[in-house]
Amino acid sequence: MFRLVLTNLLQRPTRTCVSVIAVALGVALLLVTLGLSYGQLVDLVERTQGIGGDFILQPSDASLIFALNSGTIPVRVNKVIEEVDGVEAATPILAKFLGDQFHLVFGIDPESFERVNSSLSFVEGGRFSGPREVIIDTIYANSRKLATEDPLHILGNQFTVAGVFRQGIGARVLLPLTTLQELNGTPDKATMFFIRAKEEVPLEQVYDSLKERFENYKLIKAAELQGLVMENTPVIKEFLSAMVFISVIISFLIILLAMYSTITERTREIGILKSMGASRTYIIRLILNESLLICLAGVGLGFVLTSVVLQLVVAAFPTVPVTITLFWRITAPVMAVIGGTLGALYPAIKAARMDPVKALGYE
Repeated sequence: MFRLVLTNLLQRPTRTCVSVIAVALGVALLLVTLGLSYGQLVDLVERTQGIGGDFILQPSDASLIFALNSGTIPVRVNKVIEEVDGVEAATPILAKFLGDQFHLVFGIDPESFERVNSSLSFVEGGRFSGPREVIIDTIYANSRKLATEDPLHILGNQFTVAGVFRQGIGARVLLPLTTLQELNGTPDKATMFFIRAKEEVPLEQVYDSLKERFENYKLIKAAELQGLVMENTPVIKEFLSAMVFISVIISFLIILLAMYSTITERTREIGILKSMGASRTYIIRLILNESLLICLAGVGLGFVLTSVVLQLVVAAFPTVPVTITLFWRITAPVMAVIGGTLGALYPAIKAARMDPVKALGYE
C-alpha cells in the first residue's frame, strides 16, 4: 500500500507540495510563537531567581510580569521586612520597562543587594560608584558591543558602563536605585523587595511570619515563581489555546481541500479498485495514509522552518530568548497530524461509499 500511496502523491506534485508547505507553516507558526513567548517568560523567571533571596514581596495588585508594574512601595518598608523574625536581609528593586529597546532595567541599592545576592560576578569592571553609571550583563554587552567606560544612552540620559556581569541575574541593565527613582518620577519607591531568609530558620516559618506581617501584600516564594508565572500570566492560556487551534485548523482545511479534490480527480481509479475487490476499509486506509504522509512531511519541513526563523530572530535580536519545551516539540506535530487526519476523514468516507459502476463511468 505504501508504494501506491507514494505514487498517488507523486502524480500530483504541485498539490502535494502546497499541502506539505501549508502543514509546515502551521507547525512553524505554533513553535515560533510559543518559543518566543515561552522564552520571554522562562528567561524572566530564571533571571529573577538569579537575584537571590527566598521570597518576593509586591503590592497585592501587582503583576508577576514586572514590566507591567511601577514603583508603588515605599523603600522604608525594607527596614520593616528585615525586622521580621527569620529574615537575613532584604533589598528594594525598582523595575522599568524600556519599550523602545524591549527590555527591563532594574534600579538597585548596591549595599542591600549584595546582602541578598551572592552570585553576581563580573567579567569586566565592577559595581557602579556614581549616579550616572550602570552595569550590564554579557548578553547585552555582546549585542551592543559595549565594554567598560563606554557610554550607554537609555532613559533619555547618557550613562557610563562601569562593569559587565555574567548573564542570569535580574535585568540586562542595572543602575542605582535613586537614579532610576528620579528618572521614573517615583522618589523613595520600589516595585518589589527580594527577601533572604536565615539559613537556620525553616522557610515555611519565615514565610508565615512575613505573611502575617504583610497580610495586605503579595508574597511569593522564589522557588515557585515559574509555576505561578505560567499559570497566572494574563491571557497566556487563551493565547496557547488559540495558537493550537489555528495550527489544527490550518492542517484540517488544507488536507480536507487537497484530499477532496484528489478524490474527485481519481473517481475512476477508485472505481477500478472497488471493482477489483478493494473494501471500504482499504479505500479509507489508502486516503488516510496519503494524508498522514503529507502531514509527516509537513511536520519535518515545519521543524526546519522553525529552526531557520528562530536563528534569524536570534541573529537580529540577540537579547531575545527562545525556549521550546519538549512538550511542545511533541504536541505541535501531534496536533498537525490530528488536524490532517480529521481533514482527510470525510473525503476518505466519501471515496469508500462510491458506487463502482458510477465511478467507472465518471468523466
